[in-house]
Amino acid sequence: MYCTVISAAIDGISSRRVCVEADVADGLPTFSMVGFLASETREAGDRVRSALRNSGVHFSPEHVTINLSPASLHKEGALFDLAIAVSLMGAYGFFPQTALQGILFLGELSLNGEINPVRGVLEIVSHARSYGCDTVIIPDKNLMEGCVVRDVEVLGAENLNQVIHFLMERSGGEILLQEDSWYDPPLLVPAPMRRAQVDPERLRREQEKRLGVDFDQVRGQELLRRASEIAVSGFHNLLMIGPPGAGKTMTAMRIPTILPETTVEEALQITKIHSIAGTLPEDTGLLMTRPFRAPHHTITAAALCGGGNPPRPGEVSLAHRGILYLDELSEYDKSLLDMLRQPLEDGDIRISRVRGTFTFPAKFMLVASMNPCSCGYFPDRSVCTCTNAQVRRYLSRISMPFLDRIDMCVEAHKVRYEELSGEQVYESSGTIRRRVTEAAAIQEERYRGTAFRFNGDLNPEGLRRYCPLNKEGKNMMREVYEVMGLTARSYNRIIKVARTIADLAGSDQILPQHLAEAVSYRALDRKYWDSVRTGD
Repeated sequence: MYCTVISAAIDGISSRRVCVEADVADGLPTFSMVGFLASETREAGDRVRSALRNSGVHFSPEHVTINLSPASLHKEGALFDLAIAVSLMGAYGFFPQTALQGILFLGELSLNGEINPVRGVLEIVSHARSYGCDTVIIPDKNLMEGCVVRDVEVLGAENLNQVIHFLMERSGGEILLQEDSWYDPPLLVPAPMRRAQVDPERLRREQEKRLGVDFDQVRGQELLRRASEIAVSGFHNLLMIGPPGAGKTMTAMRIPTILPETTVEEALQITKIHSIAGTLPEDTGLLMTRPFRAPHHTITAAALCGGGNPPRPGEVSLAHRGILYLDELSEYDKSLLDMLRQPLEDGDIRISRVRGTFTFPAKFMLVASMNPCSCGYFPDRSVCTCTNAQVRRYLSRISMPFLDRIDMCVEAHKVRYEELSGEQVYESSGTIRRRVTEAAAIQEERYRGTAFRFNGDLNPEGLRRYCPLNKEGKNMMREVYEVMGLTARSYNRIIKVARTIADLAGSDQILPQHLAEAVSYRALDRKYWDSVRTGD
């Protein structure tokens, strides 16, 4: 007898339909699996047979062939186990084919019949309709993730017996078992499979409470606070440079508390990526807060940008629509930083392998911090012990093409004792975030119906359309362009930052004072790099 059921695979960052076929025929009692399978997928045969036996399902010895099609798609992982078990029972006559139509099966089986969670559930469930399925059966631990999709019925199963009882009720008694095959269910009747619902706003409140930090804990550093507010309002890349202990890392760790709220569409994108990468927290159906990723400087290229076999998302993709924080920027390998140039410009990253080219989203906000030299105190020569050559070597680890992609560079000064021990009350994250939210709402309305979301997303055509300068502004920028020796890219980034400053000020036009502040955030990087280049 023959039976087929529907499952799905993850190919890069996308879902692909997989048809699981089972054929039971006379012959030597063997169990073979075909269909371009990875080793962990091929091992499903042993897991499925043990899970079925321990769930009370007994088969007559026959020649069994399992095929996962299309054969051109490489199948990896254990998410096909449940589909293989159901197709095998269907081929032995436990269920008619009609009872299995319109159902997509996902899940890894333990030897005792329990169903374990798998990766990529949200991406797969969101495409179930296009695969011809209106019902999806997934592991119970993935239920909160799967039920985010509302146009299909999503059921969570803890064990194989729950699935068997559900399908037997659905089949209405149409069972034509092979000889010497039977089902001897456990003494306790399994509970029905669960359904659930997700409340996005409740999840947002719960996830924001876990941050546990606030900007009012940052003493002094008004410039860092102002730059952080501008950066998150327009999603601009930010570099903080200054001596050790000034509060650069402390400020960066509090930036997530002032980020604008995600839309539901952004939350779905973020959750899908983390689900596929296997980094989605347990029992978290939807990530309603923007990600904050802070990899160590010893990270590898594949872990940062994505890769492996098959390729999986790296840190730049896990930070999509959130923050990628690089602490001690100059300690990262120079070639590693230069790999970020393309995703910083394009908002995605393309990884080419023999099997094909995979494109992963990587529209993140880069926040970085660094010391200006090895000892950390340049250009204060009363404290700095580095020679100009040593400072030059230290700063040269960051290439100018990479630095050119930084929208804002701000200097952190040593905190004065009065600021550290005084009674001054600083603005909280909630107060700053209200201004950020207002600026983000202005941008959302301005770019409605376009591919842009924040000012930092604008391309040259978007700049021409949405960021016009008046005559005074053009004259000012002409002088700045020539005196500072700007590139076309750095010029465009100054305009983007000025547009955000204008939004925070509630101005429809970009005024000279907005341009002046934006230019000041580009002058600081040249203070350090140009000084050591000229030997000052």
